[in-house]
Amino acid sequence: MPRTPPAMPAPRRGAARLWLRLWRSMSTLLPLLLMLLLAGFSWWVAQQALHALRGREPAAPPQEPDYFLRDFQTRSFDADGRPGALLSGAAMRHIPGDQTVRIEQPVLHVVESGGVVLDARARAGISNADASNIQLLGDAVVQRRAPGAPELSVRSDFLNVFPNTQRVQSNRPTVVQRGAMRLAGDALDFDGIAGTLSVRGAVRATVPGH
Repeated sequence: MPRTPPAMPAPRRGAARLWLRLWRSMSTLLPLLLMLLLAGFSWWVAQQALHALRGREPAAPPQEPDYFLRDFQTRSFDADGRPGALLSGAAMRHIPGDQTVRIEQPVLHVVESGGVVLDARARAGISNADASNIQLLGDAVVQRRAPGAPELSVRSDFLNVFPNTQRVQSNRPTVVQRGAMRLAGDALDFDGIAGTLSVRGAVRATVPGH
């Protein structure tokens, strides 16, 4: 006749029931724990991505020239195809980052309507892509000749020239010579089309006969 297995001692039966209750409780909480872990991992990934975006600096535009010319000469044209400013120099470097041209010993020659002639030169210069704005740096000189008017010359360490609008500006000490009259000041704004000249700051004037 088969033997009956011995009865489990009471302490062991109590421990087994306790583990069974714990396992059932864990089984009930397991989906909630998994959801909490998934939410925590998603938050961590989002924080890492946000930190990476905040720490990423925008790429600086390239400042190295993409081409270089020596003893160059270039001419601009207006919307109707008429020739405009003639710009030449000892050397030219094109900077693609800001679409400017860096020039050594720039020489600018412009013939406007009505026979107005504008000539400019300096030790160095910076021009935009279409030569509508040229900054002259170091021993900068601009000379303007117009029919029936005395020649005008402007000298400074910095002159900002807009050939198409016949405008010359400077925020540095500037000397203006117009015929026999001489003006010196701390800043300049000359408008050739309007025929106005403004010298600001500590202005000193030399007028013949005074």
